[in-house]
Amino acid sequence: MKIMKRSTAILSISFLLMACQPQANNALAQKQNFICKSLIEGFLKTQQLGQYQLQHLQPTLHQTSAQRLYQYHVSSDHEMRIHMPQQQNLNFQCSQTSAQHFELKLLNHEQQEIQTLLSLDLLPQKTMDNLTAFALKTQ
Repeated sequence: MKIMKRSTAILSISFLLMACQPQANNALAQKQNFICKSLIEGFLKTQQLGQYQLQHLQPTLHQTSAQRLYQYHVSSDHEMRIHMPQQQNLNFQCSQTSAQHFELKLLNHEQQEIQTLLSLDLLPQKTMDNLTAFALKTQ
């Protein structure tokens, strides 16, 4: 009887722990996120806005989405400085309209404006393979 109760308890704990495990990120969503974050962070650097850090991403990387919203917030170590940015949050929309085309837009909720910042066309994979001097192993 004790063995059965222990087995049941261990089994119950195992199920609870499995339920608490985070979902695996979607590989395509990770690729989209990498490209979008690179575009956003490149834009922030060129505009000398390095004090912003990613605060929120929607939808999460557990699912593929043609459009993601990124919210950047002034990092806390910059909040004490005299030269504070006027906007505490910057909201970006990153869209993938085809396998190779990405667009980055800045959303201004106060003025209800959307401004296209960057557009990126990736080379087709076959072209990249021809331009690459070495072969990468795919798993």
